[in-house]
Amino acid sequence: MALRYLFIDFDSFFASVEQQHDPGLRGRPVGVVPSLGVETTCCIAASYEAKAFGVKTGTSVREARQLCPGIRFVAGNHRLYVQVHQAIHRCIHEVIYVDAVLSIDEMYGRLPPHWQAPAIARAKALEIKRALAEKIGPHTRASIGIAPNRFLAKLASKMEKPDGLVALDLQDLPEALYRLRLEEITGIGDGMQRRLHNARIFDMEALCQAERHQLHRIWGSVEGDRMWHQLRGIEVPSPETQRRSIGHSHVLPPSLRTFHGAHATLHRMLHKACRRLRALDYFAVELSLQVKFGFETRWGLAARCFPTQDNVCLAQMLNQLWQQHPIDAERPTKVAVTLAQLVHANSHTPSLFTVDDDRRRAALQQAMDRVNRQYGGRSLYYAEAMEAQRSSEAAPMRISFTHIPDLELENE
Repeated sequence: MALRYLFIDFDSFFASVEQQHDPGLRGRPVGVVPSLGVETTCCIAASYEAKAFGVKTGTSVREARQLCPGIRFVAGNHRLYVQVHQAIHRCIHEVIYVDAVLSIDEMYGRLPPHWQAPAIARAKALEIKRALAEKIGPHTRASIGIAPNRFLAKLASKMEKPDGLVALDLQDLPEALYRLRLEEITGIGDGMQRRLHNARIFDMEALCQAERHQLHRIWGSVEGDRMWHQLRGIEVPSPETQRRSIGHSHVLPPSLRTFHGAHATLHRMLHKACRRLRALDYFAVELSLQVKFGFETRWGLAARCFPTQDNVCLAQMLNQLWQQHPIDAERPTKVAVTLAQLVHANSHTPSLFTVDDDRRRAALQQAMDRVNRQYGGRSLYYAEAMEAQRSSEAAPMRISFTHIPDLELENE
């Protein structure tokens, strides 16, 4: 009896939220896309009805129509997804303490000792499912995994989708894992699969039977030892993670697919990134730009500076980098800006050469942040972002795998 973790994975989250929100979409194949009317864009989510036809995340709109002629496309409503996520978090928290939210559609909690018996753990999982159906709606479903460690609980949550409930206890291991594919295991990407195949490990049974020293050699680090322990249900402390970058990327709408529009959108995204930087109390050392011209050409440059949160300093760097873009390229279709090599304020030493103008500008930008937080992120901004700030299609709020937007900070 060692069911210590309960892991919750929401099924086709964006699409299921849309189906819950709009009764006309229920039971129908749905594809969630960044914006409507753009055949070259891709699905960022697909309902299970669409997945049955082969449509999945990353499938282009054009291909999705061919695979599933009856598919309905809806533009992603990221504000709604965050609001539903927050409501779900509160709902689950009333049943079990949520230790961590890993993404918009994944969270987990640890079961206290008196809840670790299989019957009680399953009862708690079913209680969560009932609470979600009653308070969020029956079309926003979750698959739940219960196991001795978080790694196995996450695997269990993916074993009977959708709306699954799987418990993996120590006596079930390792045989219960044999039906999984190597690529379904967290930490095994294409490169690691090649390493495993070179070591003649082609399936989960062979992986589970491999010796610890063998996995250490394949991974080339203690991550191999970590994998060996996790597959056996042993709880391994998670390595401490550090924020390394803040950034935004955006597929340009047709109205902004010009050099001037791309430049303005980069400034708009930099403005948002700097607001996040200050809210999280970090300073950036590196600024990088990435631009896709047409559908083939990719270009990017980076520059470094003294650790800063200053919009003006970073905007000047952006302009210097932008001046080096290829002038004979096709029209830009996608842009991205990233602030990297972050230094937290607790570890930051201010420059000895800071002058009064720098202090006044920092105070100004803090005041701008307060106004934008209260009245909307497009209220005050620097002029170089004007064209993109006026367009509601320019760098709107987006949810990434690792970042759930702060609705107050992202107030548009």
